[in-house]
Amino acid sequence: MSIMLPLQVEGGKLLHASDTRTAVNAFIELLLTTPCHSCVADPDFGFIFNNLRFEIFNEKEGVIYNAAEKEDTQSGLYDKKVSGTSKSINTFAVELKNAIEQYEKRLSDVSVTMAYVKNLKKIHVNVEGVLVEDNTAYQYTTSINVWN
Repeated sequence: MSIMLPLQVEGGKLLHASDTRTAVNAFIELLLTTPCHSCVADPDFGFIFNNLRFEIFNEKEGVIYNAAEKEDTQSGLYDKKVSGTSKSINTFAVELKNAIEQYEKRLSDVSVTMAYVKNLKKIHVNVEGVLVEDNTAYQYTTSINVWN
């Protein structure tokens, strides 16, 4: 049984997840909502997409503009497409897949799809994989509100 992340205390004890699927869901949600470089213990923890929340989103091209006048110092971050799969290159889905593979060892064969829905101003995120514990299929779906 896994401890819930983020940590939750109930009755003076750390709360445990009822099953592995619930624990993995909570961890992926934590990973998705944590900006990179915000965790002192591990600056790489998080999803780089959250570091861009104050940038300009170009809906037509599906990319994020660099609001700073200086060059992109984050290795092509502003060239990445918002919509795409983890099988493509230059997508934020690849970044999320890499973060999940690095930090969530209870999940294998990870694939990520991100799709921007213009009229809803949301990015739908779908994570699929296999739970290592019992070799069953896993799926997690959520939406991110776009800041425009």
